[in-house]
Amino acid sequence: MKQLIKNNKGLVIWLCGLAGSGKSTIGRALSERLREKIPNVVYLDGDELRDLLGAYGYDREGRIEVAIKRSKFAHFLSSQGQVVVVTTISLFSEVYKYNRKTLENYLEVYVECDLEELKRRDQKRLYSKALSGEISDVVGIDLDFEVPNAEIVVDNSLQNDLDKKVEKILESVEII
Repeated sequence: MKQLIKNNKGLVIWLCGLAGSGKSTIGRALSERLREKIPNVVYLDGDELRDLLGAYGYDREGRIEVAIKRSKFAHFLSSQGQVVVVTTISLFSEVYKYNRKTLENYLEVYVECDLEELKRRDQKRLYSKALSGEISDVVGIDLDFEVPNAEIVVDNSLQNDLDKKVEKILESVEII
């Protein structure tokens, strides 16, 4: 089923996945493609928005708290006709349920990536630090996550053909 963008009705496209899965890369590219067709696109990156909202814990409860605040902010913007692209880990059923209950026009995208590939990429050294015991509360290592029942699953285990991944998401969005 396509999500419609029409007559000032906003849309929230929620890209979730583990750290390093490529959510931000896909989210930025998706936002750029949407802006080619409509001007009212807002991109909310998980790390940047976390800084804006203030410091929250990285344990399960802290992550859920910041995800709900992120969702409320996306709802605020979409209720004013904005198309909001959100990139976030937020891989918890409480967040999925909250979003489906409160976001009127909502499209969930799971950016899937094999854990071994994530450990290999490890740009922020989160996985190596968690595995060595230097840090804790890393989703996928010592914090369990729940795979969403997303409308779209994008396999990003191979970092190739970004355009095809963005197009897969855009196929579920209709601008009228």
